[in-house]
Amino acid sequence: MKTFDEFKNDLGTLRTDLNATTYRVEKVQELLSDLVEKLDGLYDQSVSNKDQAADLVRAVDTIKPNKNNLRITPKHFRMMALLNEYGAMHRENLARILGVSEKTIAQMQWQIHKNHLGSLKTRRGVVILNSIGDGVSDNQNFKLI
Repeated sequence: MKTFDEFKNDLGTLRTDLNATTYRVEKVQELLSDLVEKLDGLYDQSVSNKDQAADLVRAVDTIKPNKNNLRITPKHFRMMALLNEYGAMHRENLARILGVSEKTIAQMQWQIHKNHLGSLKTRRGVVILNSIGDGVSDNQNFKLI
């Protein structure tokens, strides 16, 4: 049986997913509106097929999910717990401990900053934890495993 904190974490994840899905739906709605206007303009103006195809291709690229939509995982909290416990660490050592690549560590730093979970700084490949956000240390994933 799930605890209150587990339900709370699940709710936060679902809320984030809902916001991302809502944003995508709004984007599709705008694109459909633009497409309807262009189709109406097809009868009024002589719009070339090549221009329409280029617009549709650009629209598809904006609908595709991208790496900016990645959500916070337990590894984010573990990384912060490691930095909190042991202090500044080289990015490659941190990546080995967590079992990810160095590029992933950079992405995780950005996601932590974006979601206001903490303040991280990198200097010459060394990752430094400046501060932790409210409630982060209370998270069940904030542990050294």
